[in-house]
Amino acid sequence: MQQGTPLQQYAPSQSGRRAGRSGKKIKIAHRKTQLQTRLFFTAAAVLFLVCISFLDLSWKQFHQGISSMPDIASKLMTISFEPFVQLVDGMLTSLIIAFLTVVLSVVISILLSFLIAENITPVKWLGRLLRYVLLIIRTIPTTIWVLLAVASMGFGSMAGVLGLLFPTSSYLIKAFAAQIEESSDDTIEAMRSVGASWLQIVFKGLLPGLILPFLAIISFRFEMEVAETVMLGMVGAGGIGVLLQDYISYYEFADLAMGIVIVFITIFAVELISNRVRSKLARR
Repeated sequence: MQQGTPLQQYAPSQSGRRAGRSGKKIKIAHRKTQLQTRLFFTAAAVLFLVCISFLDLSWKQFHQGISSMPDIASKLMTISFEPFVQLVDGMLTSLIIAFLTVVLSVVISILLSFLIAENITPVKWLGRLLRYVLLIIRTIPTTIWVLLAVASMGFGSMAGVLGLLFPTSSYLIKAFAAQIEESSDDTIEAMRSVGASWLQIVFKGLLPGLILPFLAIISFRFEMEVAETVMLGMVGAGGIGVLLQDYISYYEFADLAMGIVIVFITIFAVELISNRVRSKLARR
């Protein structure tokens, strides 16, 4: 059978040229996909309207709140330096709470993450049981953990560390386990073939190569922890959040403005340092 020339083989067909001259658009999206997209947006719109009606939002109250915002903003423009030392001390307390929580969580998470990772766990059923326990811990909001700690231990820094320990450890264990499961299985198989124990595989085979990813995860979590410590201090976890809550309760806007400035500068500096650490770790 005689083959055409290369130009003839790749030349557009007569029907293709006619479709191009007619100016008709060729539908790319599948009809079923288009139907699913429409159903999704329709359901989202209906759910949005249901949520608005369920909350019984008051547009009058909303308008009054918006109209009072310029007055509140003007009051926050006045900054008082009188509570500066007290606020700095509170911010330092929040940083210490965040740091201690992350350090304790890392100690707990290192070993447990290897226990639940599918490619290295020594007991499959135990790893799955731990996964379910961690899932339950993560489903409970951090505020609830802090309130439980405050109810059992009273207000203060100790309640903040204890309340943040559970969600932070759960987050780190999950993140560490994901990194372990993404690592190559060649090291595990090679060390098992020469009779290495489980602890030797963990600490001599896998952990040295996972230190950099773990450090990146820890730096990111510490950045989150500082922000959470400030916020949860308002419910009794200690630190600068307690002072901010007092200023809000007594409408001391000048002192509150100074606290907001200190929190902003601190979290901004922590984020810059954390980003710098992760970028340097990524280059190695």
